[in-house]
Amino acid sequence: MFHRGVNIIRGENSSGKSTISDFLFYGLGGEFDRWKDAAAQCSAVRLEIETESSLLTVHRNVGSKQEPVLVFYGGLEDSLSRGIDEWQRVPIRRPPGGKELSFTQVLFRAAGIPEAPNVDNSNVTMHQIMRLLYSDQQTPAGRRPW
Repeated sequence: MFHRGVNIIRGENSSGKSTISDFLFYGLGGEFDRWKDAAAQCSAVRLEIETESSLLTVHRNVGSKQEPVLVFYGGLEDSLSRGIDEWQRVPIRRPPGGKELSFTQVLFRAAGIPEAPNVDNSNVTMHQIMRLLYSDQQTPAGRRPW
């Protein structure tokens, strides 16, 4: 379990540090599908996300880069006893037409982050933010697909 503030994941080589990071990246909307053998045995990742004004739980099946996310507006413990009809299915990318929200938009709204479209009317995505935040100077550039 993580706590408020900085959390450090440390351990011996091949103990699962990168796998945990991969799951966090993927669960927060990262486009990832290069699973290690142990991770590929998992069926899904579920994260509880707390912001200043919101608490939500996300569930994403381990699959393709574009695997949609299920969002429950409440905590992890509460989500475990709720049926699928109480979860919202959200695509990773904004669908054509723009009437449905993308996962990035759901997270940004929960965190109170305004959307900032550029001249082409495209927005910054969680995948792009995660790419900026998730950098490891010790890992060779070819090791990470993002």
